[in-house]
Amino acid sequence: MRLIFSTTDHLNTDISDERGYIYYTISTPFAFKKVTTITKYRWSGPSSVPETMGVIEWHRLKETMFRFDGKEVPANVMLDKRPWNTGRYFVGPDQQTYKWKLESSYCWMKPAESHVELVRFHKKNLGILKEAHPAYLNVSPNVVSMLDHVILTFVYVEWLRQQQARSRHHRHHMGAGGVNFAPTGGITM
Repeated sequence: MRLIFSTTDHLNTDISDERGYIYYTISTPFAFKKVTTITKYRWSGPSSVPETMGVIEWHRLKETMFRFDGKEVPANVMLDKRPWNTGRYFVGPDQQTYKWKLESSYCWMKPAESHVELVRFHKKNLGILKEAHPAYLNVSPNVVSMLDHVILTFVYVEWLRQQQARSRHHRHHMGAGGVNFAPTGGITM
C-alpha cells in the first residue's frame, strides 16, 4: 500500500491512498505549545467521518507525550530507545515488537528480530535523477491492520530523524570553539 503525503512537511499534511481517499490529516499549528493532532477518516461510500486518532504533545524540557488509544504515554515508553542501538522500538497491537530504523535520509520499520522491511518512507523526488513522485510511505500488507500505530510512531521517528540530520549538519559546519565557518567564507558566532 502506498500512502501519499500532500506536502513535504510531515507534521502538516494529508495522507491519502493512490485513489485519493484521505486516510489521515496531520496538523501541527504554530503555537507556543506545540501539539500535533492526527485525524483519521473512516470512509463509508463517498463520505468520510473524521475522528482524532492520536495526539503528540511536544516538549523541550520534559518528556514528549502521546495520547493514543485512550492512554497518555511518554514518548520514551511508547518508542523505546535501547543502549548501543539505533532506532526506536514499539509493541504493536499484535503484541509483536517492531523497530523503526533512522537512516540519514529516510526511516523504515521492521520486526525487531528480522530484517524484513515493512514500512519505508520515501521523500519527495523532483524527477531530476529518478521518476518524480510526492513523499509517500510504502506499507506492507502485513501491517495494514495496525496502520494507526504505524502513522503515529512514524510522525515521531521522522521528527527524530530530521533533528539528527540537522545536528549532523550543524556539527559539520562548526569549527573548534563554537565558531561557525560559513560556506561563503565568512565567520559567524
